[in-house]
Amino acid sequence: MKPPPQAGELLTYTTLVGLVAYAAIGTDLYLPAIPYMIADLAGNQADGQLTLSVFMIGLALGQLVFGPLSDHFGRLPVVRTGTLCFLVTSVLCAVAQSMEMMWAFRGLQGAAAASGPVIARAIVRDRYEGNRAAQVMSALSGAMAVIPLVAPSIGVLVLRFFQWPAVFLALAIFALIILTALIRFPETAPAHGAPKLTIRGVLTGFREMLCNPTFLGYQLAGSFSFAAVFCYLSTVAYFLPDVFNIQTEQFGVAFALTVLGFMTGSLINARVVVRFGLDATLRTGLLISLLTAAIITILAPSAEQFLALMAGLSSLFFLGVGLTSANASMGAISLYTERAGAASAVYGSTHALIAAAIGAVAGTLYRGRLIEPAMITLICAIIAVGGFILSRGTAKQSAFLQ
Repeated sequence: MKPPPQAGELLTYTTLVGLVAYAAIGTDLYLPAIPYMIADLAGNQADGQLTLSVFMIGLALGQLVFGPLSDHFGRLPVVRTGTLCFLVTSVLCAVAQSMEMMWAFRGLQGAAAASGPVIARAIVRDRYEGNRAAQVMSALSGAMAVIPLVAPSIGVLVLRFFQWPAVFLALAIFALIILTALIRFPETAPAHGAPKLTIRGVLTGFREMLCNPTFLGYQLAGSFSFAAVFCYLSTVAYFLPDVFNIQTEQFGVAFALTVLGFMTGSLINARVVVRFGLDATLRTGLLISLLTAAIITILAPSAEQFLALMAGLSSLFFLGVGLTSANASMGAISLYTERAGAASAVYGSTHALIAAAIGAVAGTLYRGRLIEPAMITLICAIIAVGGFILSRGTAKQSAFLQ
């Protein structure tokens, strides 16, 4: 599909940013509210962490539904339905009366939020190919990274004037804005006749993709890079005060300084990926993340003595993820031109399930210090590098370090 007319380009781009951002805003905006929420609903730290994990599980399962549906019925009707569900479930979270209700509503909210990123990736693949698709996705990721930069600060600001349920009402307002923008959004799905949609056919396609070594390699590289980030998200509300004595009032600023690296990496990637290629840029990002994760792990036992250095290293790690994220996703999804929705679903759901599992492990192993999250982050970085090597094939493994 050709790009839309210039008059509609800004609307298209900003709407795509909003769709990609569903998962980020669904987690980052309410991070400062977790301590207040668990206190009000008679929960504990593990209960609060579980609200992140069930959201990610819902996000994973929802993509397996929305992706194939968008291949069959078109991108627009499916993403509009998903956005409406995201709005409704956000309101339900705001009125939850117990931790059990919150877990259920957060899972449903995650499933609804899945419609945004899975269909946004498919739309990018509909319109662009190869390095150009990775470039566009990087630009979207760079713009989307503003959300984790500002969302915790917005959450803190909301909490200054309102109770924690207002954070979820803010998510509902965000969904309403995107739903309004989708009214004029152009359809991008291929015009060829849609194949018969069956559960068996969908599952067969999923199995085919995950058995493809190239797809699986890109999947591991992207998923474990993001899982390391989710390890950070799952524990940052606790280790900032426990290890560095940074209280809730400064949480937004500290969080923003750290994840600034992701936006920088994404924007750098958008400028260099066409010149150097998807794989070369992906490899660079993975190596940056691996090196910084190793240094953070070494310094973790005495982390409180190196606050500025640890913040800089964390930002550099996120920069590596910014160079990795779009390239891994577009490398995988571009292998299946006619089934971009299904490929995006497999990639995104596996992405989210791995992140949820790592987040749960990080929350369980957290002991009021940094060493456990740091070790988990390092292991994720090592697996991500292994995924890249797999994606390049046995014949190209020796070229990785050249």
